[in-house]
Amino acid sequence: MKNWSILAMLAATVVVAESSLATPPTYRLERIPVIEQVPYTGHKKVLETQYVENTVTTYETVWETEQRERRYTVARKVPETSVAERRYTVQRPVEETVFKDTSYDVIRTVPQTSEREEKYLVARQVMETQERQVYETRRIPVQETTIEQRAYTVNRPVTSYVDTVVDRGQYVNQVNTLPGRNYDRLAWQRANYVDPVTGESRWRIPGFYWTPMQGPARHEVNRVYQSNYVAETVPVTRTVQEQRITEVPVTRTTYQEERVARTELVQVPRTYQEEVVRRVPVTTYKQVTERVEQQTPVTVRRMVQEEVVEQIPITTYKTVLEERVEPYEVKVAKVIPVTRVVQKPVTSVKWEPYTYMVERKKTEVRRVPMETTTIIPQGMIVGTPTADPADLAPRLPLQ
Repeated sequence: MKNWSILAMLAATVVVAESSLATPPTYRLERIPVIEQVPYTGHKKVLETQYVENTVTTYETVWETEQRERRYTVARKVPETSVAERRYTVQRPVEETVFKDTSYDVIRTVPQTSEREEKYLVARQVMETQERQVYETRRIPVQETTIEQRAYTVNRPVTSYVDTVVDRGQYVNQVNTLPGRNYDRLAWQRANYVDPVTGESRWRIPGFYWTPMQGPARHEVNRVYQSNYVAETVPVTRTVQEQRITEVPVTRTTYQEERVARTELVQVPRTYQEEVVRRVPVTTYKQVTERVEQQTPVTVRRMVQEEVVEQIPITTYKTVLEERVEPYEVKVAKVIPVTRVVQKPVTSVKWEPYTYMVERKKTEVRRVPMETTTIIPQGMIVGTPTADPADLAPRLPLQ
């Protein structure tokens, strides 16, 4: 009887434990963005074209041909012939034969020969040798060497040492530990517990209580630059300009003029006059005049005046005015009204409604189940655990 009572108590305890394990899971609130389609009604502009008949009167230009007359006056010359009498005096030649004395003198040349002496000068050329002084100017080159100083610039490298601080750091891996998330959940608590405020041991009814929990810590590895300053002596080379002077031999060539006199033998021609006498035969001519008698018949023309009467026809022109008529064609423009029926387009505006969808973003608050861990004391387990999944406590994955 005692054993059955113990078994009944254990069964009741198991029932109580199973009922406590069936506690609904814990939920957390999360804000989730949601995009929803919202219909909107808009109006669009629609153009409608209708054709309306209108009567339009236009004016067209028509060209017509007309016959016209052009009257003008023409001046025409009419010739008239008349006879005029003209008197003038002319000279008519009359020839007469007259004997004229044409006696003439004839001059005859008679030659006479005689001799005479002629004296004349003859220029004779004689070569003579003479001495003369010839002066020459010579330019003699003279070379002189002098020493000149020339300045030039030289770039000389100068190296100096400078103390400086150099960063010889590098990138290292730095591990940062992030604490887990703090949350409250229902957990099985024993009867004896320690008050965290006072540190005293207290007793309470064993069961599920809200217990503050902390999730597992998370470790992050970051690449961090770690400085390492080192003092170093760095050589610095710079260029310094120096002025230097060097001596350079310079050779200059100058020319000196020198006057030199020398004696030369020169052949000089000399001309002298020599008188020469010669006998030259001379022929002289003497003119003797002789008279020649001669009678020559001469025809003489004499001008005799004579009056002449001449009949001359004279043509005169008289200007006569005549009127002429000339027909011609002229194109005349006339404006004629023309009536037509024209279809005129008339455009009207209408607003038609239409529906379009607009995406709108909003935030919804939803309950997300949290993962809970149930701790069952070892003393509470009675009998063999069941293999039915429906008998197990619900386990939700950690969100």
